[in-house]
Amino acid sequence: MNKKHSVAVVGNFQALNILMPAFQAVLDFEVVALCGRNEAAIRSTAAKSGIQKCYRDWESLVDEKEIEVVALALPPLIQAEAAVKLAAAGKHLFLEKPLAADLSGAQAICDAIDKNQRVATVNFGFRMVEAFRDFQAVARSGILGTPQLVMVEWLLASRRNPMLTWNWKSDARQGGGTLIKRTSHVMDYLTCFFGDISKVRLQTATLVPFRPDGRSGQPKKVEADDTCNFLITLNPDIPASVTVSTAITVAQGHRVRAWFEKGLLELANAPDDDFQDGFKLAFFPAKGVGPEVAAAVKNAARFSQMEVCRPGKVEVTRRVVEEFALALAGRENSAPTLAAALKVQACMEMARQSGW
Repeated sequence: MNKKHSVAVVGNFQALNILMPAFQAVLDFEVVALCGRNEAAIRSTAAKSGIQKCYRDWESLVDEKEIEVVALALPPLIQAEAAVKLAAAGKHLFLEKPLAADLSGAQAICDAIDKNQRVATVNFGFRMVEAFRDFQAVARSGILGTPQLVMVEWLLASRRNPMLTWNWKSDARQGGGTLIKRTSHVMDYLTCFFGDISKVRLQTATLVPFRPDGRSGQPKKVEADDTCNFLITLNPDIPASVTVSTAITVAQGHRVRAWFEKGLLELANAPDDDFQDGFKLAFFPAKGVGPEVAAAVKNAARFSQMEVCRPGKVEVTRRVVEEFALALAGRENSAPTLAAALKVQACMEMARQSGW
């Protein structure tokens, strides 16, 4: 039996509830350490899971020779600094998206991984959801002809409550805001479906402009968007629009629609579905298109068979971790790469510079 890779998981809620169980479910890895500023939660989880080592900050991991892999769930600004130093210390990295709060931070991570000949992947989990995999297969198969128009709507009320405490998610400089946190997913899956993004125009809004400061309780200005709207050109010349909000008054869920010569292909879940759950792929034929096209679409949709997909966030992350294990072994894999994540970061930078 091959020796397991020793893993330290860094962060609080996402780390303990998603990353830790996902790594524990893959036989190639052994979680040997937890690290986070919520010391009580870290120590409690470690005790329940039989994990011996706990740390309060990621810097403590730099000199830990026995730890081979570090899985990070940190704000993007901090992740950029941590990833560079951990890669220089010889650690392989499992990173959250986006890579960093800005393009220069993302490039620094890529350079550090390359310089130190480490392996890294990014947790773009939508790629691993069955319905999304099938959408990509159908879109790229040519079954439906040339794509004509793409529309994405991801409308949530998760941050609508104005009493949510001001934290890093309220500060774009730290990597907060809808543009950085949510649309990085959208840009990643759109490039998987249709190819590179060549043009972006961005409009942003902050629907909840103030939140209570965690210490004083006084209103503090939110320095990040919670709503954004894009006009995008996908190569070669496919027009697309993207609207994302986390503070809309009435949540509408997540929907991706693409019109082709032979009909409409749609991915959608309901407002109460959890993040990557509840998606179903549907096809609506254009007038005059025969039943053989619908049959071909269903045949190509081999992962979902056009049924509702509910893998759950831990399972989706586990699938990314499995691909990461293959990458570490030098085997063929479909782990989301740093090159793909850097391309997403460049698109977000293009969007930021284009704002009107």
